[in-house]
Amino acid sequence: MPIVANQNADLVSSDDDLEIDDSLRDLEDSETVELVVRFEEATVPEDASDDEVEYRLEEHAAKTQAPLLDYATETAWISVEEEFWVTNAVLLEVETDRVDLEAFERFDAIEAIHENFELSVPPEPDERDDVADEDDDPSATWGVEAVNAPTVWEEHDARGDGVRVAVLDTGVDADHPDIELHTDDPTDPTYPGGWAEFNESGDRVVGSTPYDSGAHGTHVSATVAGGNQSGTAIGVAPEAELLHGLVLDEEGGTFAQIIAGMEWALEEEADVISMSFGATGRHHQLTDPVRNAEESGVAVVAAIGNEGEDTSGSPANVYNSISVGAVGPDGTVASFSGGERLERTEWETGPETYVAPDVVAPGVAIDSAVPGGGYEPFPGTSMATPHVAGTIALLLEIEPDTTPSDVSRILTETAWKPADAPDEKDTRYGYGIVDADAAATQLVDERVEPEEVASTQASDDHSTDDVEAESWLESMSTSPIGEVIVLTVAAVLLGLFVVVARNIDT
Repeated sequence: MPIVANQNADLVSSDDDLEIDDSLRDLEDSETVELVVRFEEATVPEDASDDEVEYRLEEHAAKTQAPLLDYATETAWISVEEEFWVTNAVLLEVETDRVDLEAFERFDAIEAIHENFELSVPPEPDERDDVADEDDDPSATWGVEAVNAPTVWEEHDARGDGVRVAVLDTGVDADHPDIELHTDDPTDPTYPGGWAEFNESGDRVVGSTPYDSGAHGTHVSATVAGGNQSGTAIGVAPEAELLHGLVLDEEGGTFAQIIAGMEWALEEEADVISMSFGATGRHHQLTDPVRNAEESGVAVVAAIGNEGEDTSGSPANVYNSISVGAVGPDGTVASFSGGERLERTEWETGPETYVAPDVVAPGVAIDSAVPGGGYEPFPGTSMATPHVAGTIALLLEIEPDTTPSDVSRILTETAWKPADAPDEKDTRYGYGIVDADAAATQLVDERVEPEEVASTQASDDHSTDDVEAESWLESMSTSPIGEVIVLTVAAVLLGLFVVVARNIDT
């Protein structure tokens, strides 16, 4: 069984700098527990391609984990549950009365040991406000309209086609009329390439077919890529390739499940990972997997949490995540939406201080799909997050080579705030409300500008060549040597003319 999460768990260091969670030192003898052993991370060059990043991560993990895996094979009271590479880690099951955790100091590459802690779906807010004065027969949900997705569909002819979005959540009802789950083989009920289920140890469940252990996963998946079979468009990017990894149930999921889901998403070449869950507080253990996913070319979007101002959850509050809060139809931040300022001392990496969330999106009374073919309005930052993931899918169809960092920059530069909100990034709005149309327009402008510069440069180069040629001819004609050359060329041409003329006469 996983250990219950110890929020903001402190780390203690041994003399050899092996960091061990305080909670692990309170375990009773004879207890069998799951431990996550963390190794030094790979060093990846900044100019490495996405494929090269993944290769280096996998190669480094295999090399550094090998001594521990060999030791575990020879030791009866230690068993290997799962190995990971998106963060360099191994999940072990250990008999605590037979194993002294300090003994792991013998392995040079091991840096830390922590619990297989739990993450959860944010608690549903008490407020379930209905949208006032909503049309009786809307063409799209208020959330889809609010992020200006229909404008992008029309003006940029972009609906997410060719972009893969991996939603990690409670599962999905693939039979819902508004959900089309990607698959490499439509005849295979396990939906290969588009569906995976992972148990608490991060082990993939063989033969699993799509289902939702609750309703949360179906709802957020449809907000990313749902259709309009009901007559109302519920998805921001309806033509995106939807992948779904079941990594938690309505009670929550473990660190190992989440990491396994992220690895699967990368292996299936997802462009975006959407995560509407978290662990309240600061969990630096999620920093490396989020950063490594981003360096592999994947945008990681996460819900900030539903516990209100001055709170946040991980992985959303990890610096490399695109963290998302919630607003209502009038543009006001929902009272339940999290947000706070974070300090460098609470993390292993990142700036000295930063604010989460990065942006906000519709998250009050969001109508979307639920299992069984129906639709219901749900509130929460969980509902806001897929609006942002879908917006990113629209941008990546327009410009597939846009990097995660540029996606984040464009989203934040084009976000807007109501007139009475602070101009600077703040803990309620972040940079502001996501605007898919403004982001798409800026992306197109940035793509066109370099092309115009290149065209102008080519024209300038051509003009320069003409001027240089004219200057050379002028200088040659005015110099003694040049005069000889010019007269000689003229004589040769005259001779050719005479020969040609004689041939014509004959």
